[in-house]
Amino acid sequence: MKNRKFENRTKAGEFLKDKIKAEINDLNNTIILAIPRGGVPVAYAVSEGLGIPFHLIITKKLTVPQAPEVAMGAIAPDGSYEINNRIYNYFNPTEKEFEEVKKKSLKKVKKRITKYTNLEEPVIQSKKIIIIDDGIATGYTALVAGKYAKNKGATKVILAVPVCPENNISKVLKVFDKFICVYSSSSARFAVGAYYQDFHQNTDEELFQYMQKAKNNDLLYTNLEKAEI
Repeated sequence: MKNRKFENRTKAGEFLKDKIKAEINDLNNTIILAIPRGGVPVAYAVSEGLGIPFHLIITKKLTVPQAPEVAMGAIAPDGSYEINNRIYNYFNPTEKEFEEVKKKSLKKVKKRITKYTNLEEPVIQSKKIIIIDDGIATGYTALVAGKYAKNKGATKVILAVPVCPENNISKVLKVFDKFICVYSSSSARFAVGAYYQDFHQNTDEELFQYMQKAKNNDLLYTNLEKAEI
């Protein structure tokens, strides 16, 4: 990647596929889980390139009550969550406010699982999991996804992204067994979108198109169970 900028998420996925292939010898018994929506085109390109089935892992950011555009963490379908203590302490929400944020966010997770997968989620017990997003910034969404996969019985959980900030790598490795990143940045003003020429906000329609394409090409993971949420 000479100019350190991906053309789009699909192209980023192709670079990531090569990186995964170079760093992981045994991909048997492996499933790719994409973090919607931005992680889906990336994950599909990896899935297609490596012939590994893929599905979704759905989380939701926990936003600050006084500033909804600011994330203070993320929550998984089982209610487990990760908090950015710096943001949390700065805004200092009350216990009641925080519980309300968790409740609303968990409700949105359930709504998304219902919408995207008819309230079903992949069975990942005894599987190796590669969680894919279009990049990580603070890393809390990835962290909560990784912990959730381990709670569901995955034997090994790997995080793979096209771009990440160098200062968050050690934090990610506290949860994941392995971390794969095509390009890590030391920029003090890191933003995932700055490393893409096309970083448009993916739509639900695009997500469904990728899911259908995966199904048509026998790449959609089909061992599902009812989501316990």
